[in-house]
Amino acid sequence: MVLALVLVGVSAGAVPVERRAVAAPEPEPVVLRVMPLGASSTVGEGSLETAGYRGPLQAMLARDRVTVDMVGSQHGGPASVPDRDYQGYGGMTLEDLRPKVAGWVRSADPDVVLLHAGTNDLLKGASAEQTAQRLDAVLSEIVSVTDAHVIVAGVWAPLQKDPRDRAEFDRLAAQVVAGYRERGHSMRYADTSELLESDELADGLHPNAAGYRVIAAMWERQLLAVTGRRAAT
Repeated sequence: MVLALVLVGVSAGAVPVERRAVAAPEPEPVVLRVMPLGASSTVGEGSLETAGYRGPLQAMLARDRVTVDMVGSQHGGPASVPDRDYQGYGGMTLEDLRPKVAGWVRSADPDVVLLHAGTNDLLKGASAEQTAQRLDAVLSEIVSVTDAHVIVAGVWAPLQKDPRDRAEFDRLAAQVVAGYRERGHSMRYADTSELLESDELADGLHPNAAGYRVIAAMWERQLLAVTGRRAAT
């Protein structure tokens, strides 16, 4: 609880100044419908025992007094994760996502979409330019059915065989998102190119539990920026 001191002014020779502590009002709780959307890292591959980032993220937001209702047609994760709804499929590319995403988003009716996709496109041979074009097409589908805030995360897997395409995609993806912002859409891009250390990966591609905690903290910062709140200390 934050306390504010109120000083009651008095004239000289009068009763001494009175000081009293007044409790500052606590911020109202926030409830957000959050849609985790993407491929295997959205499922939690590499740390299924935490549902990937979804378990740690819910704990972090609960500490921040932000209540989340995870939404999506998929349901998975351990009992320790309070809300196990999401929209993720292992191996899914942006090209796979495009014809389905509008229906999924319309049905889920989220306030915020957490989109992490594009890794599989690059792994399957798409160039950075093609992958960025596919991202643009997916985002176009999303904004056609919702005015929800969309947070797009870049590729966090190292992709050691495709470092140039990975770096170029991150650059182009940021430009794609900036274009949507310029057109009035509520959208943010999170550069995750240097987010993870090598010991935070389970298999060189998917994060382990420690890596997913780092990712959850990244999503937490982004979501708090959307809500205008601060992280709990």
